[in-house]
Order: sequence, then structure tokens, then C-alpha cells
Amino acid sequence: MKNHEHLTESWSLPWQSVLSSQLWRLEHLYWIENKAGQLQRFSMNKAQRRLHEGLWYRNDILKARQLGISTYVALLMLDMSLFRSNFHCGIIDKSLPDAQAKLAKLHFAWDHLDYLPPEPSAMDVALARLGERIKRMSGVEKKGEWRPCTAALTRLAFSNGSDVRVGTNLRGGTMQFLHVSELAHVSVHAPWRAREIRSGAINTVPPGGFILKESTHEGGRYGVNYELTRQAMENMGKSELSPLDFRFFFFSWFDQEEYSLPGRGRWSRELDSYFLSLERETGVKLDAGQKRWYARMARVMGAAMKQEYPGTPQEAFSTGEEGSIYGSRIMALRERGRVGMEFPADPEAPTFTAWDLGLSDHTAIWLVQVMGDSIHWLDHYAANQQPLAHYAEKIREWEKEYGLTATAHLLPHDAARRDAHGVSYVENMARLGLVNVRVVPRTTDVWRGINMLRELLERSFFHARTQERARNLRGEEEPGGVEHLELYRSRLPGTGGSLAESPVHDAHSHTADAARTFAEAWSHGLLHGPGDERPRRRRAKMW
Repeated sequence: MKNHEHLTESWSLPWQSVLSSQLWRLEHLYWIENKAGQLQRFSMNKAQRRLHEGLWYRNDILKARQLGISTYVALLMLDMSLFRSNFHCGIIDKSLPDAQAKLAKLHFAWDHLDYLPPEPSAMDVALARLGERIKRMSGVEKKGEWRPCTAALTRLAFSNGSDVRVGTNLRGGTMQFLHVSELAHVSVHAPWRAREIRSGAINTVPPGGFILKESTHEGGRYGVNYELTRQAMENMGKSELSPLDFRFFFFSWFDQEEYSLPGRGRWSRELDSYFLSLERETGVKLDAGQKRWYARMARVMGAAMKQEYPGTPQEAFSTGEEGSIYGSRIMALRERGRVGMEFPADPEAPTFTAWDLGLSDHTAIWLVQVMGDSIHWLDHYAANQQPLAHYAEKIREWEKEYGLTATAHLLPHDAARRDAHGVSYVENMARLGLVNVRVVPRTTDVWRGINMLRELLERSFFHARTQERARNLRGEEEPGGVEHLELYRSRLPGTGGSLAESPVHDAHSHTADAARTFAEAWSHGLLHGPGDERPRRRRAKMW
């Protein structure tokens, strides 16, 4: 990166020669508080150095926890603010306290520019004097002490016109440096804010400005963070990047030297297989200390281990979020090769559409065949703000494409309600030619239906079509049906004032509820032919 220095011009030649190096400044001027709570002069670790050496204008960083990336970004931001005039920076995090904590790192480093450690060396003394002069040139004197011109909880400003401000979304004004932290968390828990960050804050940074987006990942292959990271990964094959292109960085758990344990200890065969697979995929050679650390951490982290400490980007993307309702079942089906299959529809098998009529006109539909004791999920469709005729046409399209006729259409209990004109959803379907509609009775406990679907997933096979993505009315890519099931999650007791664990109603719940409609219809004996009293059974066909 090319620097336009502000402070270096007024120094004597010996100082000018070293101050012109950003790397020298970063590793000599700034103090941090380490993990043990002790002061130490900042020195880059392996991950920080690799990021610094490869830094581009726009950077997308997928990482494991506690690699020191946010500390590096904080000091880089402070350094640029001090050595460039009128340089405006912003920090966005998942919450305001988190953003303020990052700003506090900058303030701490500025306050300690003139810090003199116990039993100082001659270099320590010289650097402290240098730091004192930098404080005088960038701050103001208040009550006998040098301080930043502005030192508020959400803004830090210096006498050269540079400043750093923080928030959960920064839209106003132009920024030359933007740090976006934990966008993956925001994408899952506040997707509307993630969209605002993408359309607002990121667009305030002009070509030639700097963006560092760093995050551990959650939410699977869906959401604003995943879309941006995937685009950055696609740039890896380009010979040249423009200043508006994002460069992708990935830092795994084994990139941190500290993630190693001495001593003895064995680990499971499953972990042995994981380590072998990871070594083959990445080319890294893991030592016993690293394996021992991972095994101990995996005991504590459980299913969240690969999300918090991924070994590859694919691990980060494939892990289900905490509270995933069907995630482990879908993952097991994937491992058995039952997801993304290619098999023909059987025109003679009982065929059903299972619906969810969600809030705000969201509708999701599954196309399902019962093949003896096996369940074949053929296709999936979801849309929003469309009339019933739109979905009726989709059913006719499926019937023509697959060469079959739906045995019945399974709808949730609210389909029997009548609208302001006294007409029910079922009656409107009949007017459009969708007959043999069966309304599933309302359940008193949503978890009964969820558990029934969990059981049915054990005998399920998902066609490749159920994984295909589509674009919504905003032009954003939406997950396929299987991915919606993986991302469907529950809210733990106490969250948002809830007294019991409950499913989260979000973009994934409509598809999950449509699948649950099928499971509840199964439990109520509604999967039968037009004149039958009980479900038709067929011998499962193999392919």
C-alpha cells in the first residue's frame, strides 16, 4: 500500500528513514494488552503478518477465533489516521459495545505511545520520546496531559483532521478506511441491517479507500456475508484485481501458533480421520500438540467447533448454526449420499404437495413422493407477494415436467380460514383447478410435528433440484429447500423473553414449516389416494 505521510516530514533524517516504513511503525510505536493482561509492544504473529503482506484495498477475511486480526486492524487504522491528514475511518460491529471495545484499542495504543516499560533499554527510551512527540503533534494538551482532540465513546479525533467513529451501521459521510467486523452474525440475526451495511456503509468508501471485513462464519451458504465472501473467493482466480474488488483471506485454527498443547493424550478415530483429511486437503502437517489442542477444544465446543475454529472455508460454510433443528439430520443424509441425488420421478407413486402459508404472503411448497417406506423430496419452491394463481401454475408446471398428477395438496390449518369475502384458501384453490386439498389439523405443540419430521428425514432422499438456488424480488440469491432446512433454528429459553425453546420465524421457517406440514399429514393418516382410507404403500425403488 502506498503511504502519503503526514508526520514524517518534520523529523530528522534518521527518524524519517524508519518512520517512512509502515511495518516498522506498527512493530515499534504501539503497545497492546496481551491475553494475559500485560503490556507488550505489538509484534505481528503469523496470521497478522500474512494479512499485512497481502493487504489490498478491499479485503474479505474468513477466520478462526482469537487470531489477533481485529487488534492488527485497530493498530493499522490508528497508524493511518496519525500519518495521513484528514483520513476518516469507521468501525462497524455486531453491537455498539463491541464496536466501542475496538475503538478503545486505538485509544489505548495512542495513550501509550510514550509508555516507558520497567528497566527500559536505550531503544525503549528513544521510542518513548518519539511517541511523546507524536502525541504532541496529533493531540491537544488538557490539564497537563496530552489527549486526542476528541475522545468519546464513539469517536476518536486528532489534530491533523483524521478521525475514527464507530457504530452498528455508518451511512453518512465518506470514509477512507472501513472495518466491518462479524458481519456473519449480523447476517443471521439482523439480515436487514446486514443489507444496510452492504448498500450504505461499504458504498461510502471510494475507490482507493480501504475496507477490511473480518468475521468467523455462521449461517451456512446464505446471507449477505456469505454472498460477499463467495464473491471474494471467486476473485482468487483473477490475475489482476481492481481497487473495487475484494481480496480473500482465510486463516484456519492451525494458523495460530498458540493453538497447541504439550503433554500426552489420545483422540478419537473420528478426529484421526479429520486430521488426515485436513492434511490431505491443505498440505499442512499437523503435529501432536496441535492435534491435542484441537481434541481438547472440540470437547468443549461440540458442534460449534468447526464454526468457531474451521480448518477450511468449506468447514465454516457447512456447519449449522447453534440451535439448528434439522442440521444434524441433513448433515447425516449428506454423508450417506442422500442429498443432491439424481433419480426419476415415478408417475404411479403417491405424490403430494406440502404447503406453508406464511406471514407477509410468504409461501413455500414441497413436491414429495412416497415410495414404500422411503420418502423422495423431488422439488421445492418458495416465493413472496404472489397471488394464488402463481402457485397453481407452478403445480401444473411440475405435473407436466415430471409426468405425474398430484395425489393431494396438503395445507396447514389456516387454509380453512375465510377471507373478508367469506371464501377460504381451499375454495380459492378449487376455483383454480387444484382439487383434493387436505387441511392438516392444527397442532397443540409445534415440537410434535418437528420430531415427526426428524423421524421421516431418516428415510428421506432429496433430489438435486431441492438444492437449487433462486433469486428473490430484490435480486438476492435465496437458499434451496434443503439449505433452508439446515438453517432452520430454535431460540433458546430466555432469548427475547421467551420461557421455552421455540423455533425462530425467519426466512427459513416457511420452507421448514411446509416440510412439517407433510410430516403432520403423515402422522394424521392423510397420505392416501382419493378413494383410499389409508396411505398407499409401494416397494421402494432403487436407482
